[in-house]
Amino acid sequence: MAKNKYFKGKYLFLLLISLLLVFASFYYRDELEHLGSFGIFGIFLISALGSATLFVPGPTIATVIAGGIVYNPFLVAVVSAFGSALGDMLGYVLGHSGKHVFIGKHPNWYFILKEAFHKSAFLAIIFMSIIPNPFFDAVGLVAGIFAYSPLKFFIYVCIGRFFRNLLLAYLGASF
Repeated sequence: MAKNKYFKGKYLFLLLISLLLVFASFYYRDELEHLGSFGIFGIFLISALGSATLFVPGPTIATVIAGGIVYNPFLVAVVSAFGSALGDMLGYVLGHSGKHVFIGKHPNWYFILKEAFHKSAFLAIIFMSIIPNPFFDAVGLVAGIFAYSPLKFFIYVCIGRFFRNLLLAYLGASF
C-alpha cells in the first residue's frame, strides 16, 4: 500500500513539474526570441524551449532557417534536432506521469491501444516529427501514456527533427 502511494506521488510530482515548465515556456515566450544572440547555443535553447511549449508553436522553424543563413546548415540541423527532441521529452513525461488516470478509466482499451502504438511507433514518431505541426505534442503524450521506451522516443524524434531542420537550414543557407 505504501509503495502504491509513493508511485502516485511520484507521478503527481512529474505532472506538476511538466505543467509548470509548459506554463513557464508559454509565459516567457517573448524572451525566447532574445536567445538567438547566443549563437549556435541560442539555436539549441530556442529549439528545446520552443518544443517544450505544448500545442503552442514556438519560434523554432524561423530560428533554424535564420541559423542556416549564418552557420553551417548541417551543424544547425544537428543542434536544433537535439534541442527539439529534448524539449519534446516534456510531452512524453507529462503523458507518462498521467498514464494512470487513463489506465484507471479504460484498462482494456489501454492494453489494446498500447500494443497498436508500439507496433507503429517508429514510423509514426519519425513521420510526425518531420512535419511541422503543433499536433506532434500529442504523439509525445501518447508515447508516455503507453510507456514507450523514452530512449527510443528521443532517438526517433532526433532523427525526424534532424531531417526537417536540415531542409530548413539549407533553405536559409540558400538566401
